[in-house]
Amino acid sequence: MKQIIEIQSRIDRFDVLINIPENWKKDKLIIGCHGFDSSKDSDAMVLFGEYLEKVDIAYALFCFPYHAERRIDENDLTIDNCISDLMAVEEKIVGLFPNVKLGVIANSFGAYILLNRIKKYKHNYFAIILKSPAIKMDEILKNCLIEDSFEIFSKNGYTVRHRKSPMKVKFEFYEAIKENTIEKLGEFNEKILVYHGNIDDTAPFEDIKEFCDRNKNTSLIEIENESHKLSMNNLKKIYREAANYFCNN
Repeated sequence: MKQIIEIQSRIDRFDVLINIPENWKKDKLIIGCHGFDSSKDSDAMVLFGEYLEKVDIAYALFCFPYHAERRIDENDLTIDNCISDLMAVEEKIVGLFPNVKLGVIANSFGAYILLNRIKKYKHNYFAIILKSPAIKMDEILKNCLIEDSFEIFSKNGYTVRHRKSPMKVKFEFYEAIKENTIEKLGEFNEKILVYHGNIDDTAPFEDIKEFCDRNKNTSLIEIENESHKLSMNNLKKIYREAANYFCNN
C-alpha cells in the first residue's frame, strides 16, 4: 500500500512516498536517496521499489531540496538542508513505526549526502548500499554537471542546467562541497556495500576504489563495462541483489 505523508522542513513542506507491502513484518524499511537533478520518481528509484516489494520490505522515497516538485528557490540547495531532510524522513518513519530497522540505498549525489550525514550525526542504519557514489562531488560538479565554463560559473556566481526544468546552481554550493569532501570526513567504520561501473566517466572508478581501500568495512562490486548511467539489465541485477542483501542483514 502506497501512501504520501508530508514533512515540514526548514524551508517547505515536502512529500514522502512510503510503500508498505501487504505481507510486511514491520521489521525493515529502506530509504532511497536519488542523484543530482533527479527525483524520488526517477526510473531507478521506482524500479528499486519494485524489487523491495517482491521481498516484502517497506521503503520510503523523497526529493532533496530544490529537486523535482521542490524546485522553488536555488538558495534551498545546501548540504545542511539535504542532510536535515534525510534525518527528518528517518525521524518521521521511526515515529510511525517505532520498532522498525532503517536501511538506506543512495545513488551518486545522494550517496555524497548520505556519507556526510553518517559521519556528522549518529545513525542506526542496519544496512547501507551506495550505487555509483559521487565520492569527489566537487570535481563532478565542476567537470560534468555545469554547462558553462568553470570560469564563467565562478565569475557569475551561478550556472543554469537546462534539462526538463532549469536548475540554477550557485557557486557557493560548489564551494560548500569543496569544503565538505568525503576524504575530509575521515575513516568510515560502517559496513557499506558499493556498486560502481568500471568505466564511469562521471564518478571515476579509481575514486571509489581508493575510498573502498581506505575504508576496510566497505565491499566494492565492480560492474564491468558500465558507466555512470547503468544499463537496465545491470540495474535490475543490482536491485535484485540489493533487495536480497537487505533481507539477509
